[in-house]
Amino acid sequence: MRAIAFTSAAVLMAAVVQAQPPGLPPAAPAADPVLDGHLANWQATLGRASNFSAKFDLTRTEAVFKKERKYAGSVLCMKPNLARLSIGSVSDKNDFEAYICNGRTLFEYNWSAKTITEIPLAAGQGDNLMLDFLGGMTADAAKKRFKISLFNPTDPNYVYLDIKPTLDKDKQEFEHMRFALYGAKVPPPHKPYLPAQMYMVKPNGDAELWKFSDQAVDVPGVTEKFFQYEEPKDKGWVRKKATPPPAAGPMAPPAGLVRPSK
Repeated sequence: MRAIAFTSAAVLMAAVVQAQPPGLPPAAPAADPVLDGHLANWQATLGRASNFSAKFDLTRTEAVFKKERKYAGSVLCMKPNLARLSIGSVSDKNDFEAYICNGRTLFEYNWSAKTITEIPLAAGQGDNLMLDFLGGMTADAAKKRFKISLFNPTDPNYVYLDIKPTLDKDKQEFEHMRFALYGAKVPPPHKPYLPAQMYMVKPNGDAELWKFSDQAVDVPGVTEKFFQYEEPKDKGWVRKKATPPPAAGPMAPPAGLVRPSK
């Protein structure tokens, strides 16, 4: 799965790593009690929730020509690994993608091609970058998996996390991420430590900016039936199966939601 309040003035914070003698791994970064506190609160907020839902606006920017494409969509996640996601262009009704993940299989819907790709989740492939962040991974897991630092730590309304991948599977997904959570003192109706924005730069230089709204946790009535395969209402769709990735390969794309019929 691929889509939090970053501002346009957010600045990339580079981690400073001291040189080490040849053959020795780099020293672990010094503990940051402020960062650790924010990560613990993030974990407590999303980690104890049974589900998470939100709407979002998404801007995709091509690296070469700087062309922007605008989208809107929604996401619904439920523990342990169920999800629905829909992403639709605001200007082209045929530019629409949707995903449903039932924990065993990811169904990828492509409206322009009228194809449904069924992707089995091999052992070790149930994790997903977007679901990990929206579902509330543990603070310890986050620090082991990524290089994380704080930007503008005195902002009372937002917690800005600058994130860089360290694992090969994550390096295939993104080069740098700026992830923002609402701060502990954010005024209503926003809720502390829920995702506000995410800005992601991919390995090819393309960028995505996700702006979340209407965030909610523990939405009543959400059950596993929300995450089962759905047959499109119109005719002409082709359903096919994809080869599952190897256990050490890249993660599956985001899980999602089907466009409702008119």
